[in-house]
Amino acid sequence: MTTPSDRVLVWLSRWRVNLGTVLTIVAMAAARPGHPEILRAMPLVLLGVAIRIWARGHLDRRERLTQTGPYRLVRHPLYIGSFLIGLGVSAMLGRWFVPLLFTATYVAMYLPKAIREDRYLSARYGDEYRAYAARVGAIVPRLSAAAGGPAPSIRFEWRRVFGHREWKTWLGVAAVVGVLWVMASVFPGASRTSHVRVPERAVRLSRT
Repeated sequence: MTTPSDRVLVWLSRWRVNLGTVLTIVAMAAARPGHPEILRAMPLVLLGVAIRIWARGHLDRRERLTQTGPYRLVRHPLYIGSFLIGLGVSAMLGRWFVPLLFTATYVAMYLPKAIREDRYLSARYGDEYRAYAARVGAIVPRLSAAAGGPAPSIRFEWRRVFGHREWKTWLGVAAVVGVLWVMASVFPGASRTSHVRVPERAVRLSRT
């Protein structure tokens, strides 16, 4: 039987994409990117992409409870990868408060989905998942996680990565970074508008 809390989690999970799209458009419109900001944040974005690829290469939905690769360390590696990508992109926008807003928004959007996913997997896999959840943290690795789990029997495979259409993430990241790079090229001074240049004459007068 579906409880009111379950219905709320479903609603929040389904609307996260629409909300994320709207917020992305607003953030891009207010962005003041610069090439240095983009380059500094790029490693964070690439780390997030790499974590998602690693996770997708081990994930077999509807076939088994995945406990290999990054799932041997945390239960939700895809969310970690997505968070790092979003945090990196928000840092490229040239607004100091955007990463803070992104973090708060991301938690509000993905926490309900993570709770819902945990409930679903617990209902499907029963004691196996409950033992896995007791051993492996949701997003923070536990020192005993890898040592206490079953011996890895599933290897990373690129067919899983492409089967999950992870290439869409790559295209999305490339498109966003590309737009920001163009914006930084067309409006090179936008990211430095907060630095007011004092006229030289005013400086000389202040010294007299």
